[in-house]
Amino acid sequence: MIDDDLRQRAGRLVAGQNRVEDLDRLFLGQRDRHYGKQSFREIGDFAAHRAECQKGLVTQVARDVLTSVSVWSLGFRNKNTSKCDIVRAAQANFRLASDQQLKNGCGLRRPAVKRKLESGLAKFERGETISDEELKVILFLGNRFIWKPAFNDNQLFDEFCEVSRKNGIIADADIASLASAKVFITLYAITCMHGSVIQFDNDTRGELLAGFSNRHGLLEVKVQIRFDDAPKPILAPVCMFLTTLKPENHREGTLLSLEGESLPHVWHKPIEINANGRLDLIKSTPGQWPTRG
Repeated sequence: MIDDDLRQRAGRLVAGQNRVEDLDRLFLGQRDRHYGKQSFREIGDFAAHRAECQKGLVTQVARDVLTSVSVWSLGFRNKNTSKCDIVRAAQANFRLASDQQLKNGCGLRRPAVKRKLESGLAKFERGETISDEELKVILFLGNRFIWKPAFNDNQLFDEFCEVSRKNGIIADADIASLASAKVFITLYAITCMHGSVIQFDNDTRGELLAGFSNRHGLLEVKVQIRFDDAPKPILAPVCMFLTTLKPENHREGTLLSLEGESLPHVWHKPIEINANGRLDLIKSTPGQWPTRG
C-alpha cells in the first residue's frame, strides 16, 4: 500500500504537478531504502526532523569544516596551536580536500596522501622523525581552511531518480519527464534544510540558513559557524548545499526586504515554496498556500 501511494505521488510529479506533500512522502517513504545515496537520505532526514541534526552527510561535512576553520583561525583568536589540533585538522582537511587540491598541495594522488598522512601523523604523535614527504603532507593539511558543499542540486536530483527507480516507484521511461521537476526538488530541499540546527559537540551548534551569499549569486544553504572567544566574534558561514539556480528566477519580492540583515543575502525568517512555485516568506492566510500532507 505504501509503495502504491508513492507511485501515485511520483506519477503526479512526472506529469508536472508539483506538490510539497508529495515530495514529503517520497523522501520519507524511501529514506530507509536509499541504496547508499547520501544526499537523498539527508533530505529525507531533514524532512523527518528539522530541529537538530547530530548525524548524516551534512553534519559530518560541517563538523570537518568546523575543525578546519577552528584550527586555522587559532592565531586570529590569540590561541596556540597544539599537536592535537594539527592532527585533527589534517584528518578533517583530508576528507574535505578534492583530489586536485591534494595533487596540487602534496604532489601525490589521494591514496598516496592517505598513506603518508597516516604514517606521518603516527610518528608525529610519538615524537619520531618524519620523512620529507610525510612532513609536506602534514604541513599542507594540518593548518589551512578547506571547505566543500556536502552536495549539490545535480547530485540530489540524480539520486532522487536513482533511488525512486531502484525502489520501483518510477520507471526508467519516467526519468526524462522528471527533469522538469528538478527545480522544484531543489527548492524543496532548500526549505527542508533552512532553519535546521547542526549539533557539532556539546558546546557548539550551527544554524543552516538559505540565501545566495556567494560570488556567483546562486541559491544555497550555509551553516553559520560562530566563534565568540576572540576580541570580536568571528562568523564563518560555509555552504553545505549549492545549487545552480539564480535567486531572481526562483524567489518572490518579499524576500528582497530581508537583504541587509546581519548577513547580506542570507535569510533569517521561515520560508516555503508558494503557490507560484517560488521561494517566499511563510504566509498564514488560509486557502492561499499549499500545505504538507
